[in-house]
Amino acid sequence: MKSKENILLKLSSHLFWNCDVNKLEYKKNEKLVIERIAEYGLEKDEIIMWRIYNYNKIKKIIKNMTHLPYLRILYYSCVLGIKENKFKCYKNKSYQWNY
Repeated sequence: MKSKENILLKLSSHLFWNCDVNKLEYKKNEKLVIERIAEYGLEKDEIIMWRIYNYNKIKKIIKNMTHLPYLRILYYSCVLGIKENKFKCYKNKSYQWNY
């Protein structure tokens, strides 16, 4: 079975434009990985995220993100069962309307 670090290599390359994905560790860099997938990830990246991280960890990190596009807030509101006004970025009005 492949290690979780090797699974990170299957993530979309655009997620980590500013760092070397070969040096990422799934546990040590979990906040960075989850945030990048939440903000910029494709469906295949989401599937990988759900395979390697548990629901509560994902929920906590996404809920406390300081920036997230509004459509992603709506999406994760449904997926994670969190009201949109409970997201930190929604409270701070630090979300984007990008379509």
